[in-house]
Amino acid sequence: MMIRELTALDEFDAFSQLEARIWGATDPTPRSLLVVFSRHGGVVLGAYDRGQLVGISLGFPGLDEDGRTYLHSHVLGVVMEYRGRGVGQALKRAQWTYAERAGLPYVGWTFDPLMAQNAWFNLAVLGAEVADVLENAYGSLNDAINGTAPTHRLWVRWNPQKPPRRQNGGDEALMAIPANVETLRRQDPHRARTQQEEFFQEISARWQAGWRIDGVVRQEGQVWYRWVKTARESGRGS
Repeated sequence: MMIRELTALDEFDAFSQLEARIWGATDPTPRSLLVVFSRHGGVVLGAYDRGQLVGISLGFPGLDEDGRTYLHSHVLGVVMEYRGRGVGQALKRAQWTYAERAGLPYVGWTFDPLMAQNAWFNLAVLGAEVADVLENAYGSLNDAINGTAPTHRLWVRWNPQKPPRRQNGGDEALMAIPANVETLRRQDPHRARTQQEEFFQEISARWQAGWRIDGVVRQEGQVWYRWVKTARESGRGS
């Protein structure tokens, strides 16, 4: 497996084609934008196995709410037959190498809180930190993964040299991610939409009440968010 930066026009075309294949998207990132990102501060990466493009990622500088420049990871995808083989992690590590070389403090991105595999990858494998909850962040994407449903997301920050401190003490709670979400979205979109709204409402309510996601655990065949509320947040501290 080889990870390298993409710089040629035909490589950008291959990136867009693979993006459309993975997401079923009708409007993948166009070549013109990939050129701009590649030549003006961003990084376009491809994962190759025996010359075949099997994974892609796109990152570019962004400004956070504190005015800090960070690397925004906008796209990361791996073809189905190569998932679970460390390709996504290798692409993320390559993004961090680029960010570190550029002097950027972290890599930031969003993910769907109902996607258990993504939650495990982001929070358990990488050790990213959930920093915010975003309602319908991108509007309807109308692709094979998201359909026409709202795009509720968790916003994470990741610096592998500064892993988040796990909270000890205070209140704790677990919240199970429903199983078979992707199947339900294909077979019963209406029910899946109801499930999505109820799940996100619970996440939002907990977040507004001062709870924070402090990682994930596996038990009973599911992935669970671990929520914490410190003594200060629950009113027991100074």
